[in-house]
Amino acid sequence: MIWLAAAQQLDPGLESACTATPTWFCEGAWNLTHNRMIARAADWFVTRPLVAVIVLLGAWVLNRSLRKGVAAFVTRLSTSKQLANGAMARIGIDRPDSAMVVGARERSRASTLAAVSRACVSWFVWTIAVLIVLGVFNINLGPLLAGAGIAGIAVGFGAQSLVRDCIAGFVILLEDQCGVGEEVDIGEAVGTVETLTLRMMSVRGVDGTLWTVPNGVIQRVGNRTRSWSQGLVDITIWYDGDIDNALAAVKEGIAVAVEVPEVAEVLLQPPAILGVERVDATGTVLRVTVRTRPGKHWAAMREVRLAIRRALVEHNIPLYPPVIPNQPPAR
Repeated sequence: MIWLAAAQQLDPGLESACTATPTWFCEGAWNLTHNRMIARAADWFVTRPLVAVIVLLGAWVLNRSLRKGVAAFVTRLSTSKQLANGAMARIGIDRPDSAMVVGARERSRASTLAAVSRACVSWFVWTIAVLIVLGVFNINLGPLLAGAGIAGIAVGFGAQSLVRDCIAGFVILLEDQCGVGEEVDIGEAVGTVETLTLRMMSVRGVDGTLWTVPNGVIQRVGNRTRSWSQGLVDITIWYDGDIDNALAAVKEGIAVAVEVPEVAEVLLQPPAILGVERVDATGTVLRVTVRTRPGKHWAAMREVRLAIRRALVEHNIPLYPPVIPNQPPAR
């Protein structure tokens, strides 16, 4: 570097043609021709494009590496719960959700998150690379960055709800709070999830209403079909009925219901009789719980109710107060 500085001091024309820090091609062209235009042309059409190509090639290599690393990290993070459950199941530790495996839904969710992460990495790497290339060609980035900053502020104010929805959707997908086909309670909307994207969630209510809810306004997610579903069957017995006989009839009805193939194949455990749930003006309420595969409890509960109803009628258990015939008014 000392001889280069000395050469520049001895040859002002080199500094004029190639600046105070001449590149190899520019200095070589000047030494061969001592022509300022040729030296500058060598710098602009050889050195700078070569540096730009090297920068873009490095950005391409870095982008590929980061995309793979981020995709692997997000996939690992999004499936960590299922992998942990599988590992604990292999060593004999039973957990409520140990039956969950990394199936099609988990792979789809991991693929969506990985795609979003890769896109963010690509935008960041290539933006930095483009700025570096513009700097190599001595393009003043001040006005460009100022204009981009103003435009970014304007877009940020206009699209802040959109950005909030996308960030919330990314978190919902990352934490696997719910998925398509699951029954959820998200406040005003209760029903089955039909679509779930980064921006919004579509929930079909039991009455057929399709609720479209932006992810940014969701304050809570109640998932009713995660790992298993449980339904509650309440049976009201009138006060004249014998509770012991009623419990025996309920047990008999449950035994009949579990023999139905449609019920037997979705039950995770036999329906449990919890006993007397409450006593109010309508009578004594008995409660039965029905635990099934995710989302299969509604049909099972219908069969259980039907079988219990038939058993109660067969054993003459009163379900309503006796009808008192009309009496003539007292004179």
